[in-house]
Amino acid sequence: MKKRIVCLLVAGLLFGMALTGCGKKVEVKLLPENAFLDFASDVVVEPKKPPYNLGNWLEGNEPMWEVKIPQTGMYKISLEYSRPGQTDKAKGIVQLQHSSHDSKELNFTARSTGKNNKDWSVYQAHEIGGAYLEAGTWQLSITTNFSADYSGVDHFINLRSITLQLE
Repeated sequence: MKKRIVCLLVAGLLFGMALTGCGKKVEVKLLPENAFLDFASDVVVEPKKPPYNLGNWLEGNEPMWEVKIPQTGMYKISLEYSRPGQTDKAKGIVQLQHSSHDSKELNFTARSTGKNNKDWSVYQAHEIGGAYLEAGTWQLSITTNFSADYSGVDHFINLRSITLQLE
């Protein structure tokens, strides 16, 4: 009788692990060196060796990535970036476009990460929101959204990575 209960418990545990993917984290990471910069003529990949970032990002530039979403579900989206300290917050927009013509838009605020107004060296990951994404190929782009009364630095952020993580 005890063997049967133990076997049922083990079978239940294995079945539960199979349903949840054994706790395997589904995550897609987008890096600067994989960005399409056709609509971001000012943006550059810097420095000359990893870890890279997208820098010199001025208003009107729109870097893009092709994203392969492996599994349908709700994805948490985070940006790892730097922005000089003691500067105004800057607004941006992440746009996601699916081949099925489904689109998502996330507005976010880029806050200072550096110690002073010349310090771009401090990178932090910031969750900017979430989106329900179907499995398949998506296009992701980021644009600035500076308001008419924005008086901060001209450059937006130094972007090190974008992470989409299945919740």
